Amino acid sequence: MKTKNKAHDAASYIFSAGEHILIDANIWLYLLPPTAQPAPWWAAVYSGTFSRLLHAKAQPVVDALILSEYLNRYVRLEYDASWRTHYPKFKDFRKSADGIKVLHAAVAEIKQILKTSAPHDTPLGNIDIPAVLGEVQNGTVDFNDGLLIQTCRLNGWKLLTHDRDMTMGGVNLLTTNKILLQACP
Repeated sequence: MKTKNKAHDAASYIFSAGEHILIDANIWLYLLPPTAQPAPWWAAVYSGTFSRLLHAKAQPVVDALILSEYLNRYVRLEYDASWRTHYPKFKDFRKSADGIKVLHAAVAEIKQILKTSAPHDTPLGNIDIPAVLGEVQNGTVDFNDGLLIQTCRLNGWKLLTHDRDMTMGGVNLLTTNKILLQACP
């Protein structure tokens, strides 16, 4: 994981039919946001990127880790924006009627993701866990990002992300994040 990633501008990237693109949870949160999340300017760019990806017949890919991150972040964003004062404990909110409504909305979005993406997981036994843990220990990546990078490398996929920390791993990234584009030319 000591090799720098190569970032491509997602706004101008030309997709190929059959090309596999792993879509990071942060992108899904821009494409299918919770009501509490205001859309940043780049959400529209990623929406256009996703449309071009589908039009080119490239294959969006999702794994369990991304679905988990998406669902957990979706519910937390709603909780932090609208429910924290009413339910000081997150688990109390999650079990409440209000929390159940948010969870139903989040699950509906997960179903949308699964309609447009091919589910695929890389067995943990195939991932170079010592390399991931070494990078985590050095502060280079967080654990989940390390797993996603390894998954892309093992499968020959590109990663569509807005995470500026995704600089190392030796894979191709698609992003509109200017910091990431500059860091990984």
